[in-house]
Amino acid sequence: MIHFRNKHFPNLLFLLIVSTLLFLGRQLDVGLSNYDDAYYAQKAKEMAASESIWVVPFNGDPAFDNPPLPFWLTAVAYKVFGVSGYAAVFFPALMGVGTVWLTFLLARKLFDNEFTAFLSAFVLLFPGFFLDSARRGMLDIPLAFFVTLAMFCFVKSFADKKYYLGFGSASALAVLTKSVLGFFPLLVAAVGCSILRRDLV
Repeated sequence: MIHFRNKHFPNLLFLLIVSTLLFLGRQLDVGLSNYDDAYYAQKAKEMAASESIWVVPFNGDPAFDNPPLPFWLTAVAYKVFGVSGYAAVFFPALMGVGTVWLTFLLARKLFDNEFTAFLSAFVLLFPGFFLDSARRGMLDIPLAFFVTLAMFCFVKSFADKKYYLGFGSASALAVLTKSVLGFFPLLVAAVGCSILRRDLV
């Protein structure tokens, strides 16, 4: 929990404000930048109009190349904001902000150093792949968010076992976001546990 009197709060507040402005700062509907964005946006539009929430449609036919979670979220954004380019990128942008926040908390937990935690999160705001992806309607940023959340819960679970539930839930949501790539947290956890076990022997 981050309290506003906490010494970490100014750095975290700065990161949250800047990331929100950068990722969610598309107040005008500027459209979608490439084919993939439009492809996913169309899937979500058809899902919003569909009676089935489990089968992702495209051009009226079932499309089985992506799990449904990102399209559920975009369909919700369409219901709230209307069908638009801004609605199509809303949840990836919001999860980009969440990833910056989680990166700060995870780095602070791992390294116990305020500057390292701040820099680890701040580097995500530089022009590059993460910034570009967080302003698009792609699946990469939602996946990054759930993987980072799973890793944060995994690290916290060493001190508090209830975080295992968070780790499992975030891993499941990662699978529902990008199929087999969502198993990445489980792989990291397995390797991490084997290294820890070897060091303890």
